[in-house]
Amino acid sequence: MTDNYLIVPYRQEHGDQIVKEGLNYELLKIDASYEELRLDHSRPGMSFTLLGDGHPIVCGGIIPLWSGVCEGWVIGGKRIFQIKFKATRLIKKRTDLLCLNNNIRRLQTSVKAGFKEGYRFAKFLGLQDEGLMKKYGPDGSDYYRMAKIYL
Repeated sequence: MTDNYLIVPYRQEHGDQIVKEGLNYELLKIDASYEELRLDHSRPGMSFTLLGDGHPIVCGGIIPLWSGVCEGWVIGGKRIFQIKFKATRLIKKRTDLLCLNNNIRRLQTSVKAGFKEGYRFAKFLGLQDEGLMKKYGPDGSDYYRMAKIYL
């Protein structure tokens, strides 16, 4: 892979391509298999895709729940391992920028229990653990509620 990276607005086909090519962790495969539950997260100014050589590497964004509160999301593919530190820093910077530009005071997300890398990633982004949500996932699995407060 060359150093030909570009951030573009997210489109649903970016996420679909990542799911088709394989997610960065097998633990998430069951969740991604629920096509009927997938939402189109392509919202102008609230989502992005990192392309490498024209291929989606990671997608992310925020989804408004109500004024000042958003749900954060990230879909990472196997290509992310080639540039994981660069991608991690980019996701943090871009997510903070989206929250600042959209006047978000609370960003929250869900991290599947047992997904240690995802939990560490959420902590790196500045989110704090607010507790375990039992039977939350589409398959009945447990998830942690993680949140970051922007002042």
